[in-house]
Amino acid sequence: MSRILPRSIPEAEGVSSVVLRRFVEALGELDSVHSVMVMRHGRVIAEGWKKPYAPEVPHMLFSLSKSFTSCAVGFACAEGKLSLDARLVDLFRDKLPERIDPKFETMRIRHLLSMSSGHDHCTMDDIQGKPDWERAFFQTELAYEPGTHFCYNSGASYMLAAAVVHTTGESLCDYLRPRLFEPLGIAPRLWELSPQGIETGGWGFNLTTEEIASFAQCLLEGGRRNGRQIIPAEYFKQATSVQADNSMNDQPDWKVGYGFQFWRCRHNAFRGDGAFGQYAIAMPEQDMALAITSGLRNMQQILDLVWDLLLPGAGESALPPAPGDVSALRNELDAWAMPILASVGMKLEMQRYLLDENDLHFRNLEFVSFDDHVELTLDGETLRAGYGYLADNLPTWHEPMPRRIAASVRRISDREFELLACCYETPFQWDFRLEIGAESVTLARTANLCFRTADWPVLTGRRQE
Repeated sequence: MSRILPRSIPEAEGVSSVVLRRFVEALGELDSVHSVMVMRHGRVIAEGWKKPYAPEVPHMLFSLSKSFTSCAVGFACAEGKLSLDARLVDLFRDKLPERIDPKFETMRIRHLLSMSSGHDHCTMDDIQGKPDWERAFFQTELAYEPGTHFCYNSGASYMLAAAVVHTTGESLCDYLRPRLFEPLGIAPRLWELSPQGIETGGWGFNLTTEEIASFAQCLLEGGRRNGRQIIPAEYFKQATSVQADNSMNDQPDWKVGYGFQFWRCRHNAFRGDGAFGQYAIAMPEQDMALAITSGLRNMQQILDLVWDLLLPGAGESALPPAPGDVSALRNELDAWAMPILASVGMKLEMQRYLLDENDLHFRNLEFVSFDDHVELTLDGETLRAGYGYLADNLPTWHEPMPRRIAASVRRISDREFELLACCYETPFQWDFRLEIGAESVTLARTANLCFRTADWPVLTGRRQE
């Protein structure tokens, strides 16, 4: 993978490798951070991936996607194709149902950007599953006048993407490519689409860690890259300033103000973020930028470590060389790895089962064990898991979108097995428990996180000759 950003030694940029190592160790103790890239003065001073997560592998961004959608709106406004004060009903006249809440008449683009659309809930569940997401959005009820109440709303972000697509005549990715992606070195990447073929806007984008870091560095530089203004300056200033009061939130870094699809942070920092800890963080006072991908339930934990460990370590001038500390930091990062089940392999001939009726509509299960790996097959799709190592799988196993998986296996007994699968383009890990009886089988799958993936009902079945 070609590098986008320049590298440097931490001490040359005024940060101690000892401080960075403490930060990395603390991240490693969380369950779980998948990658980190720290930048100071425009140069990468620390980077690491928990194997099988890797530099060249894109990671799901979830709501960090919103910040890229915001940039698209900024470009469209600067080019006169859209306006912050454009009314949504004027942009989508052909999508309006016969009856809409009258408060929609005052809803403007700026209200969607600042999460003050007037809703009292996220409308994503209201529009997903409907054949026309724009029409479904206008069928929702508004609890408040637009512009008066903050409510985090991914459906509003989708409408921003739709507004850009409708007014520019280009897909969101095509529109952003020459304006943002190419200047920042971002390669063509997957973005999920609505039934109308429009990027989902508020979620669904995927980037490598370095591409996230390149975006974070652009944010840190006020929307610039190599002295050139990339993101329109006036829009950028508004987007990263407080546009809505979110002080009703509980977590300390979720209550200091919201911009246009960007969050303000403590310590005069700001960020784009996504579920389970996907971060592009800009810290202007320290001239630092961070990219982090994770699979965490409590996202505040990461930001607390940034403020408590990393922020105080940003010195004003270069430090004396410390090659031993640099080496220790690199060794710490090189050792990062996701858990691997360890066990002695065993041979077991192919076992075939007809599954009982189940909500997942699986019909057939097959299992075979070799000296170094096992193969678990459901309805023709096989998951390979290694004894004491991660076996790679393409594509993702029985998931809506093809994703890469690496899996290991532990033999509990001659008839009981545990498979641990890491879907390493996502935050998700799955734990499978399989019991092979003389005439029956039982399979259970639990997930580390339940958003777009979930625990399965227990599958049972009978032996097939």
